[in-house]
Amino acid sequence: MKALKKIGKVIGIILLVLIILLAVTLTVTSIVYHIKLNKIEDQLRSDGYYNSVSVGDHSLNLYSCGNENGRHTIVALAGWRDGEMSIGWRMMTADIEKDNRVIFLDRAGYGLSDDTKQDMTAETVVEEYRTALKNAGIEAPYLLMGHSMGGIYATYWESKYPDEIEAVIFVDGEECYAIPEASYVSPDLMTRLIPAAEKLGIAPLIVRIMYGKYTDKLPEKEREQAIYMMCKTLGSSAALNEMTLDDRNVDFAWNEMVTNDIPKQYISASLGYHTKEDFINDGITAESLVGVWTEPSLKSAGDDAIYADALKTMEKCRTELFDTYFEKLGNCKTVELPGDHVIYFDKPDECCKIVSEFVDELDS
Repeated sequence: MKALKKIGKVIGIILLVLIILLAVTLTVTSIVYHIKLNKIEDQLRSDGYYNSVSVGDHSLNLYSCGNENGRHTIVALAGWRDGEMSIGWRMMTADIEKDNRVIFLDRAGYGLSDDTKQDMTAETVVEEYRTALKNAGIEAPYLLMGHSMGGIYATYWESKYPDEIEAVIFVDGEECYAIPEASYVSPDLMTRLIPAAEKLGIAPLIVRIMYGKYTDKLPEKEREQAIYMMCKTLGSSAALNEMTLDDRNVDFAWNEMVTNDIPKQYISASLGYHTKEDFINDGITAESLVGVWTEPSLKSAGDDAIYADALKTMEKCRTELFDTYFEKLGNCKTVELPGDHVIYFDKPDECCKIVSEFVDELDS
């Protein structure tokens, strides 16, 4: 009995020591992270990336680049958590900027913009975009270029204020469709824990694991800036609230859509695969598709069966989502560029060519 008590006491001491070590480690990690984050924010400000524009009780950051007197004013709308837009997207937009003005407008909680605890509804986000542009003296018409979640805001914007929009480019944009309110899905546990990970300073590790193969394409200075702007965004109240409202915003934008003739182009990346060879050419293994595009039960079915089932699922998504969405949008053509959802990182040159050709067509 005494031996058991002694063992229990030793285990308790070990656990206490481990807890203390963990607490100390996370404290140090947090301090180091925030020192580095502050340094990078200072770098971006000194490099001219910071231009604060008031939209009421907080400010958005607006970075303008390219040809100020160019043919078009392209307004980039980030996907979820993409606080590094003005850095990473430049791999795609560098050539486009020669003849056009490109505006990287971070919404609340993103990049160098102020955070907010307000609800990030589609209507609130779009009104703040419009207010920031107006207060910065940047006049319509705008060519909207929205990636992922940014596609929701572009959809609502061009329906609500068609006179302000000359064209829209959806870069693997999030499709809008009807979702019953009872079916709205809340963010998963991992998404809810990410803000805490950012506060504790371990978000850079998560970002490097998830996006390292893409951010590694950037020069070292820009790579670190991109990673830390992603991390800061993931820690914001606005970004978490935005994900909480994602289904609501998709449904809202769908209900508010008005079919019109504004020229639109949808670059289909993550659903752009049609053959097994498409997957293989992009280095996508059958194993990586299991549980994502196929049922986990297919894990032992063999590569051919997995590829076939994934392609079948993608075709179903295109039929059920794209066809209805594009028809309601009106005047929207699709260009397929099979690749990662962050296609501006994955295949920037090919993406740039598609965007450039669409912009050129507007002037023909």
